[in-house]
Amino acid sequence: MVDNEKVKIMTRIAIYEKNEEHEGLVLSKYFREDYVKYNMLKTLVTSTICFWLFVAVSTLVDFEKHITDFGKEDYIKLVGKVMMYYVIFLAVFEVLAFFAYSYRYARVKPGLVEYNGNLRKLIEYYDKLETTDTAIYKVSASIGGDIDDLEMKLIEQKKKGEADHGRAGEGKK
Repeated sequence: MVDNEKVKIMTRIAIYEKNEEHEGLVLSKYFREDYVKYNMLKTLVTSTICFWLFVAVSTLVDFEKHITDFGKEDYIKLVGKVMMYYVIFLAVFEVLAFFAYSYRYARVKPGLVEYNGNLRKLIEYYDKLETTDTAIYKVSASIGGDIDDLEMKLIEQKKKGEADHGRAGEGKK
């Protein structure tokens, strides 16, 4: 027999897993602060690589100009200017990363809370089912027969026992 409540819970779980495409499940491994810090660190590394690649490419594009002005430039000022641009570049990207990853976590968190609640309901359902059917599973495991035949025998015994209890109660009155 199909239990409608179990089917509803499992459907909600499957819909969440399909629609979120596991983004929420990945986020569930982290606390908010850890998730944001980890992704800001990744942003720091990629921003640094991008900035220095940009500096290298722009230097190569104007390489002839840099060769001709080699003796005339003040390299201390040039390095200071490049480092100032680097710090500004990193600051902008880190602030953007902080807000982006905080928003992403906040957007996914309510769905994740609902998903975990549905999983908890499903686990409670199976725990309840396991405690009510323990006798059937233990007997069938020890006998080694077909579980459907065993369930039918137990149901017949239970009905017979209820019928006997009903007669015994009538005789005492």
